Amino acid sequence: MILLADTNVFIKYWRALAESQKDEAAARELETYKRIMTVNEFVTCGVVRAELLHGATSEKNYQQMVGALNKVPSKDLEGADWNELGRQLYNYRSNGFTVPFTDAAIASIAMKYGIPVWANDKHFEMMKSVIPQLKVYRTEELI
Repeated sequence: MILLADTNVFIKYWRALAESQKDEAAARELETYKRIMTVNEFVTCGVVRAELLHGATSEKNYQQMVGALNKVPSKDLEGADWNELGRQLYNYRSNGFTVPFTDAAIASIAMKYGIPVWANDKHFEMMKSVIPQLKVYRTEELI
């Protein structure tokens, strides 16, 4: 299965990778992520890339992240897709939900390409309640 990985997936993976040598729980989490990434194909998008790069702690860290992200295929919105994203944001707000623009964009990209989102974020569950065709998997559902 192809999955659009949310920002928090990359953050948890990189954190587990960094801490796995000294922390047994992190090593187990890293193995979980590696298993999921081996069984499934995953992609990213420009919004996730920008969010991740925004969190760089140094120029060296920034360049390392760019290098890692360049190895992951990317899907993105084009032209009229932005109108659909606007419609989805309007639908969320009309249904009483405020969701981060970034999460709404990620969900819109996933729906455009017909692929599920891999996320550990409550906003995606809220969005699913308004737009049921959005498919979302949490890490524990992919194990």
